[in-house]
Formats: sequence, C-alpha cells, structure tokens
Amino acid sequence: MALATNSLERALVILQLIGKTAGGLTNLEISLELKIARSTCSYILSRLEREGYLVRDKASGKYRIGLKTLILGRGALREVGFRVVSEPTLYRLATETGLAANLAVLEGDRVLVLDRIEGFAFVKAAIEQSQKSQASGTPSPLQEVKGRHDPTKEYREVSFELPVGTTALGRVLLAYLAAEGIQDFLRHDSWARKYSKSNGAQELLSELSKVREQGYCMMHFEPHNESCSLAAPIFDASDTVKAAVSVSCKRHLPIWNDEHALSEMVKEAAWEISSKLHYPKASDSSQKAHSGKVGRNRGSLIPMDPGTRAS
Repeated sequence: MALATNSLERALVILQLIGKTAGGLTNLEISLELKIARSTCSYILSRLEREGYLVRDKASGKYRIGLKTLILGRGALREVGFRVVSEPTLYRLATETGLAANLAVLEGDRVLVLDRIEGFAFVKAAIEQSQKSQASGTPSPLQEVKGRHDPTKEYREVSFELPVGTTALGRVLLAYLAAEGIQDFLRHDSWARKYSKSNGAQELLSELSKVREQGYCMMHFEPHNESCSLAAPIFDASDTVKAAVSVSCKRHLPIWNDEHALSEMVKEAAWEISSKLHYPKASDSSQKAHSGKVGRNRGSLIPMDPGTRAS
C-alpha cells in the first residue's frame, strides 16, 4: 500500500484498511500498519468517527466502518446500471442450480462482488458448516486466517473482494484483458509472481487462453473458502468484458460432477446479461440456438428452491 502524504489521502487509506479488516483495528494497529504517527492517526480517526464514517468500540478501542460509509457504498452500487438488469438472471441461476449466483467486476488488482443470490443448496451447506463448527468448538484453519471469525458469513456478503488469480471470477476477468493488462498483472501481483516462479508464466497464460477458448473457468478448489466455482464473462455493447457471472458452493455437492451441463447454464446466464447490455453478438437467432443447447443439458441438474439475496 502506497504511503499517503496528506490528510485526505491518509483518511481514505485508513477507511480502506479498516474496511478490509474483520473486527476493526485500533489506533496503534493502524498507525503501525500505515506508518503514520499515532497523534496524526488519532486526529483523523476522531474526525471520521465524528462524521459517522467510523464507529469506535469502547471496550476494545477498535474502529469499524460506520453507517455513513455503508450508505456511500450502497449509493455506488445503485449507480452500477448492469447490476439491476442482471438481477432476474441471477435469481434464475440460483434457483435452477441451488448454488450461489454471483456478479463481479475487476477493480484494480481485486475482484469486487457486486451482487449475490443464494440458492437452497448453498444456504443449506452454509448452515451445516456453521453447526459443525459450533459443535466442534474449535476454529477451522480458514477461521484463523487474518483474524476472520466467520469466513462463511464474510464471503456471503455483497461488495466483498476476492483475489484474482485463485478464483474462477478473477481468472475469467483476467483472461479477457488486453495483453498489456495481463502482463501488468504478472509483473505486479504477488500471487502471480509466486505462481510464475514455481510453474512458469507461460502455464498461466495457457490456462487463460483455455478460458477464452471454452468461454468459462472452472475452479475445483478456491483456497479462500474451499469451494468450487464456475464463471463466465459478460460482454457489453463495445464487445468488451464488463463483468463476470459465476456459481459457487462447497465441493461435496453432486451438481459439480456434471461440469458440461453446469457450464452451459452459467454461459447462458452470462449471454442473457450480455444481451441486455446490447452485446452485438447476442442476436435473437444466436440466443435461441444457445438456449436450445443449454436446455438439452438441464435434465441432469435438479432445480432447487428460489434463491435469497445475500446481506
């Protein structure tokens, strides 16, 4: 994270840091992390708290994101026009698969999830995991990562961030970047540098080429939450990948055994949203042909109850 040089920059960096940290941070923790004098940090924190952008827990002294910041975030989401036109498709996808249907964009070096609708199977799996964790009385390895208290809940929230290289959404969004964008990612992303050092950059480039060829990415194990995920690109009127749609859930569900049928359903959802964004190749005739192909594969997938929106 680049060093901030003035009060406004420091305030913004502090908000970003606290927003990414579950449970909040103390003045000391923030000043050490950002290399800001404690007195300066205290001044900025007090102003942000006074204006409602942060709240301070009196018992722990930790600062958390305030309601005014959340209101700004909700306002930003409302301005993302394609989120609204994507909602019916996300509900349908979650209902037909039982999984979580996600809509995401590439924001800098992270994937930002804009919307999520949870299907019946996803909700059931989340409840079972929570009950199992409570019964054992011991945190899972995931719960110990970066102080996260409930990773299942954290990764069910809207507007959370995901890594690019180790998620299906991220690899789809990365695969359709211009060549210079991909090279920039390989040079600056820590995961990409580590991956390239052990496997070679060409292997990742080959995987991204495969994503473009088949029109989707399947990840059988996403390290951040031990789930399967399958994602496909969403194009806009300029023939540019605007976003990506995916389904995700725990690996034990039988639906993951039929990758072909599931990939057709996700690609159809991506195609449907792309057509609403006036993607030139999403003509009526090609849409009918695509939908017919998907329809023949749906017999192996059991429709679930209607999905529910994540918090």
